[in-house]
Amino acid sequence: MTSADCAGAIFYAMMKQALEIPHATAGELRKSAASIIDAWNKLLKFYSKEIDDQIEVIMKFEEMCLESVKEFSPHFSQILHLLYDKDILEEDAILRWADEKKDAEESDKVFVKQSEKLIQWLREASEEED
Repeated sequence: MTSADCAGAIFYAMMKQALEIPHATAGELRKSAASIIDAWNKLLKFYSKEIDDQIEVIMKFEEMCLESVKEFSPHFSQILHLLYDKDILEEDAILRWADEKKDAEESDKVFVKQSEKLIQWLREASEEED
């Protein structure tokens, strides 16, 4: 198994755990996901050091959202932003993931569109650094 496979599998297990915690509202689910990300942050970081590993985490999250549309789909951009804030995902990983989706079918761009504000903010911050 590659580190990207491990990172994807760990993230998948983390989000499945968040789903299993009883939640009555969307906010409670987000809070559970954030708590689990905090608890397993170091392990996930260990396996997602490279940009490709981080992109795998994002793609695994997309897969989860498609599996559990009702639960995770509306929270994709907030959890993506949380992963960035917790230094699990780097700016380059998010921007490369978004760029890889440019020529994809519209149905494959759902989560990129949902994350447009974050992506735009990262692009602007990147341009200011240059």
